[in-house]
Amino acid sequence: MITKLVTLFGVFFLIGLFTIGGGYAMIPLIQQQVVQNFGWISMEKFVDFLAIAESTPGPFAVNIATFIGMDMDGLIGAAVGVLGCILPSFIIILIIAKYLRNFSDNKFVKAALYGMMPIVVALIASAVFTLFLSNVLHTSVQDFTFSNFDWKALVAFVIAVFIYYKFKINPILLIVISAGLGIILYGLLPMIGI
Repeated sequence: MITKLVTLFGVFFLIGLFTIGGGYAMIPLIQQQVVQNFGWISMEKFVDFLAIAESTPGPFAVNIATFIGMDMDGLIGAAVGVLGCILPSFIIILIIAKYLRNFSDNKFVKAALYGMMPIVVALIASAVFTLFLSNVLHTSVQDFTFSNFDWKALVAFVIAVFIYYKFKINPILLIVISAGLGIILYGLLPMIGI
């Protein structure tokens, strides 16, 4: 069990160390390690964890590390996952705080940050595409087919995107509306045979 906890710490430490752009940019890296490489959780559970991590208070990356660690080994697993996730940022911030004046005007640091921006966008786009495939087509990039198309998920997605961009509502309210859509589409419609 110790080996598994050390591996969990190492996975989240490396993800935290090499992810620039916040929690959403971590999604494809976490999925690759936790679902594909180690098989600790299924893709369905991963998507559920993402939804819960986004809906609960606190930083997204810490929440997802907590849920995965908790699923693996209870409270100890959660603590190890969170520690692995936040320790790289803590160390980097300490270093930057100590040498802030040197970093803020350094043209190489600025150039490196500008160079990383497109990668952050690509990682977030990859996460969106993977989640879309998993939720609407119930498949992965490797097994892409239209045979498992879920029209209800597509309807909920389109309605949520439309409401968000048309009315500029608060994301919290959008989550509540999406929960209502889920109740209607997956709870009430099957009861009446749709």
